Amino acid sequence: MITDISRVTCFEISGHDQPGETARFAKHMAEHEINLAAVLSFGIGRGNAEIVAIPHDPPSFRKAVKYTGWIVREGSCFHLTGEDRAGALAETLEKIAEEGINLQAVYAIGFGKQYSAYFWCNEQDIEKIRKILKGW
Repeated sequence: MITDISRVTCFEISGHDQPGETARFAKHMAEHEINLAAVLSFGIGRGNAEIVAIPHDPPSFRKAVKYTGWIVREGSCFHLTGEDRAGALAETLEKIAEEGINLQAVYAIGFGKQYSAYFWCNEQDIEKIRKILKGW
């Protein structure tokens, strides 16, 4: 059962796949007192990496990265929370797939009796996903 759904602002930062890049990013966020709801960091090949950040306060995040020289792209994703039990994520993903929506990425984690998940999709599918999940 989904207990909450919201559309949130996320940021993708392009960088180099080398030791300390995520630490440098995290330190910069700490120095600017930016609290992140989530951060994902991964290599994408050929010495490149991506950091995906979901800040609690997007305007403050924008200010913090403005003069860093980082390549930053802003977008949207959905944040869901729900009861953590076997099959909960599968049910949500099946509902989205039944409507023919292709998700670009999913990041989910369980904690206690709840799960938290972030979903990325094409911009034209955002409102469709919102309607599917709100009416569920």
